[in-house]
Amino acid sequence: MGRKPINKTRVDNPEIKQVWIKELTQLYLRNGLTRFTMDEIASKLNISKATLYKYFSSKDEILDEVVKLKIKEIEVFEKYLNDTQITFSERYFDVIKTASLMLAEMSERFLSDIHQKLPKLFKRMRQFQDRALYAAEKFYQHGIEAGIMNDINPRVLALTDKMFIQAVSNEKFLSEYDVTLKEALDGFFLMKSKGIFK
Repeated sequence: MGRKPINKTRVDNPEIKQVWIKELTQLYLRNGLTRFTMDEIASKLNISKATLYKYFSSKDEILDEVVKLKIKEIEVFEKYLNDTQITFSERYFDVIKTASLMLAEMSERFLSDIHQKLPKLFKRMRQFQDRALYAAEKFYQHGIEAGIMNDINPRVLALTDKMFIQAVSNEKFLSEYDVTLKEALDGFFLMKSKGIFK
């Protein structure tokens, strides 16, 4: 007689999908994208596999949604960076701190899996990094022109932020130099505030 076919009638409930994707995002960030089967994903969400297939046609669709959510979260900071209702220094420190913490959540396995399994989304992440670098450069240029910051090449300032964030998002880097993420952030902010703000 064989197995009964899974009922694949699709259900379109964005709120439920969003809750599940947020939950799965934390799982994937720590463990990478390829480790879990659909059975394991359903188990993690405490639902049946048949219910999971009503919302997602495949594991690839889930992975796509997870990466898109992470990109969307990161993109919020570009808007925040340009919000003139918040003081210049507050914007700077909040953005660097939050971006560092968000990137620190991403394991090397997660980033490697995106590169290998989802090249189009990986390309989008790279494009966002380039856009973020340009936004940071403009932000610094504005601070220099407004007389808030010392006259230092804005591209160099943006690149130092990028290199710092990449370094502290790597657990091996932090353990090798025996420094916590908080210590690294605090030291970086102190160094920046003493060196770039008037």
